[in-house]
Amino acid sequence: MGLLLAIAGIALFSAVQENQANLGALENSGKAFLEALGSGEGDEACALMTRTARSELAAAQRKDTCPQAIEALIGPLSDAERDELAGSYASRFFPKNGSLGHINVDDNPLQISELLLSEVDGRWLVAEWR
Repeated sequence: MGLLLAIAGIALFSAVQENQANLGALENSGKAFLEALGSGEGDEACALMTRTARSELAAAQRKDTCPQAIEALIGPLSDAERDELAGSYASRFFPKNGSLGHINVDDNPLQISELLLSEVDGRWLVAEWR
């Protein structure tokens, strides 16, 4: 019985450690995306997005590439607004399935309230924002 409890404890500890690592990676990706977006680093911001998200952003901004779309999106913002956007990370969480994560975003000039991230090949990438 004691051995079973020890094994269960180790398994639980491993699961908690893995979840914390995933949360950290999710948080780092979300923060990096917001910072790149706010600083106008289109290549960097786009590298943190899924292929579909890059294509959709380019189409929505009527640009040929994702970096051009980022430039068009943040071009009208003042330096203060860009700084506000770059620092707008609020919190992160996973839904029950664990393959998608959400980043809550504080008030910002683009009115982004949430980033939806998807794990792709072991990396958390922005799939959508609202």
